[in-house]
Amino acid sequence: MRRLPGWGLLGVDVGHDAIRVVELVRRRGTLSCRYRGAAPLAPGIMLEGNVEDVPALAAALQQACRDSGSTCTRVALAMPATALITHAIRLPAGLPEEQLEILVELEAAQYMPFALEDASLDFLTLGPAPPLAGKQGPEIDVLLVAARRASVQRRLDAAKAAGLQAVVMDSEALAVQAALAQGGWQALPDGGAYQLAWGLALHRYAR
Repeated sequence: MRRLPGWGLLGVDVGHDAIRVVELVRRRGTLSCRYRGAAPLAPGIMLEGNVEDVPALAAALQQACRDSGSTCTRVALAMPATALITHAIRLPAGLPEEQLEILVELEAAQYMPFALEDASLDFLTLGPAPPLAGKQGPEIDVLLVAARRASVQRRLDAAKAAGLQAVVMDSEALAVQAALAQGGWQALPDGGAYQLAWGLALHRYAR
């Protein structure tokens, strides 16, 4: 009988020499690895964290998914630190989401070495900012994250060419941080090799 596509989420770690995928499952409140797989990446497919050969990356991703045995078609991807611009900014507290987005874009333009229209932007509210002398009203700390749109799109194109749907684009640093906080990857025989993919798969469980 044909297996239907799974509706979980595969975490995908695109390294410089291999691609790894992980799907997690929650049992009795504990997360464990349901499926995992890997495929080698030939030299030239990735260069300093950038995708140089989209069709070859798509083929490797398909191979890693087959190796895992998962039927998931939804994937979480990540951008490496070398491809990201991150900056902490302070903004007034209590703003509507739409106004906050506008202010983030205005702030982002100051820090990017390329045009705003060439960027993919995201931000994360970190919480209340410590008061500063001379500042009126409460403020919040916001983490601004930006990447070249073309770099993000090449990862999305590879996922699509592999027959997958990319639903998350995270930063590798934040995904690893989430994996370290949860820690279940340590039980895998090859542990740390799947750490980043594990952190990305945690998006399935609203981390």
